[in-house]
Amino acid sequence: MRYGFLGPETTFTHQALLQALAEMTDDGATATEPVLQPFTSVAAAAAALVAGEIDAVMAPIENSVEGGVSGTLDTLAATKRITIVAEQVVPVTFVLAARPGTALADVTAVASHPHAQAQVQGWIRASLPGAAIEPASSTAAAAQELAAADPSADPGAATRAAICSPLAAQHFGLDVLATAIEDNPGAQTRFVLVTRNHRIPPRTGADKTTLVVHLPHNRAGALLEMLDVFSIHGVNLSRIESRPIGDALGRYSFSLDVEGHLEDRRVAGSLRALHRICPVVLYLGSYPRADGVRTDVAETNVDGSYDAARAWVDGLSELITPQDDPGI
Repeated sequence: MRYGFLGPETTFTHQALLQALAEMTDDGATATEPVLQPFTSVAAAAAALVAGEIDAVMAPIENSVEGGVSGTLDTLAATKRITIVAEQVVPVTFVLAARPGTALADVTAVASHPHAQAQVQGWIRASLPGAAIEPASSTAAAAQELAAADPSADPGAATRAAICSPLAAQHFGLDVLATAIEDNPGAQTRFVLVTRNHRIPPRTGADKTTLVVHLPHNRAGALLEMLDVFSIHGVNLSRIESRPIGDALGRYSFSLDVEGHLEDRRVAGSLRALHRICPVVLYLGSYPRADGVRTDVAETNVDGSYDAARAWVDGLSELITPQDDPGI
């Protein structure tokens, strides 16, 4: 298996992939050594996945502080023939790292991924109020680029720092100037493992389903109508986020995580109803929840209730007199 991830090595995405592979090894699911390939963006990794250059991609999708990762949400919505098959949750902690010899008082610029910057902005304002904020494609990329900088060609390298994981600072030979700089201790990021084979893992009872839904744009109450579908079927939403469709102002799609699996009658019933009332419904996968928490389902929404209701209606349907019955 060839796995892509948002690189370089030591990103939180890389850690999530290693965590997933360790679980697969424990389950006896990996017979050969996997190939891990870093990418500069989730979009580039998804393109390689669809092209058959790799077999799966690990990508960040949600952070407990910043919410959905827009780049991943948009890529998943725009990429055909892919399926989410698993998720991982990784605790997030950040350090401020710099080239050897740089002191905290010397720092005039800080580089990192925008999501990481948002999670340490309080600390930056308090400790480095005059520092310029520079974007990077990932936390590890910020550390890698700083470590590789040539001070003779880039004098600013001596006063620049990177926000990254402790592992990235160690891996790229940087000095740690401050630890645990995140504003919200205990923050976590959720990652999804995506494949292109459309194989859906069987339900476990502790599952999640991810969808993208477009609403009719010319009908009042369309959002409420969509939410009512899930309410009627007893399906809980654990995440709902709007994303611009891109074709006009005011046109949005909704990215959803719902509790349950496609095999659950209540989830399948919700999808059938959405397919009737919404112009676009993208099914991105049903997969085991990382926390293993089983969904609490009301008695009226368990599979047996759906089966009993269907059997009752089928029985009534058998009483319908055929159109060509001469006894009419």
